[in-house]
Amino acid sequence: MRTTQRKAQEVADREQMLVQLALEMIRRDGFHNLTLSRLAEESAFSKGTVYNHFTCREDLLIELSAESARRQLRYFQAIADLPWGAVQTLYGLALAYMHHAEVSPVLFECSITARTDAVCALASENRLLRRDLVESQMAQIIGAVVERTVSGGAYANPNLPPPVAVDALRSYILGYAAMHLLSRRFQWAQEQDQASRLHTLASMMQGLGWPALGIQELTTTQKVVTDVMSSLTPA
Repeated sequence: MRTTQRKAQEVADREQMLVQLALEMIRRDGFHNLTLSRLAEESAFSKGTVYNHFTCREDLLIELSAESARRQLRYFQAIADLPWGAVQTLYGLALAYMHHAEVSPVLFECSITARTDAVCALASENRLLRRDLVESQMAQIIGAVVERTVSGGAYANPNLPPPVAVDALRSYILGYAAMHLLSRRFQWAQEQDQASRLHTLASMMQGLGWPALGIQELTTTQKVVTDVMSSLTPA
């Protein structure tokens, strides 16, 4: 490996170490207690090194949201590659988004906070562009699955264009995740609650114009999604 390549890899590895340490600190102390100075204190690096990676705390938050997007991209690609029909794949992507919020709540919260104007105004343009690139790749996967669904005749809502229906579905999933997964007061953890989650998703999908899958097929889909994500989620 050339010297420049080796140095670039060292920088990337160091940044990933800092991101993982920041996640651990947020889980332990909350995001409001995370500062770049504290990150430097708990790492093996100087303040100067940390600031070479992240110009401010908002920069770090954007990188955490990018990490969230990168994980979702891996999940979405793996699910899109499964030998499923378009409708089941669309349900799989929705379930994957929910499960990501459930198993990685810190990243999910960071991804929400990092969308605010206050954060984006202070973060570096390079960080924002890198995150936007990953999110555009996610959108391409979703768009391809939606196109398969529509071209196959499975979408039946003449009053709602498919892109609007996708946006409505995204809004529902985001609201569901924020309400039921981020607060223990609202979590649906029991077996009957899991069934309610699936019924609710199917009802929402059907109301927008996609077919509603039966509970057995939904349960199977959810298990496959969970297994796929478990195999791809970092320890």
